[in-house]
Amino acid sequence: MAAVRNILKHCRFETAKSTRTCDVSDSHVIASGSRHFAYEEVPGQRKNICMACAPAVLAAVQEHLTSLVDQL
Repeated sequence: MAAVRNILKHCRFETAKSTRTCDVSDSHVIASGSRHFAYEEVPGQRKNICMACAPAVLAAVQEHLTSLVDQL
């Protein structure tokens, strides 16, 4: 049997090395040294999500995964 791939391996929590803007809401700032959610849709093109927006993003991902599992 082939090895199972983890297609979500590019999703992680990180500590910001510099100040950055949240990719969900331009009005949210991710301060240097603060924790945030990050993922890469395309390798090398990281999206940074502040901790205020992360729960909604992860809930949408979970809902989508549940829908996919239900289709099995």
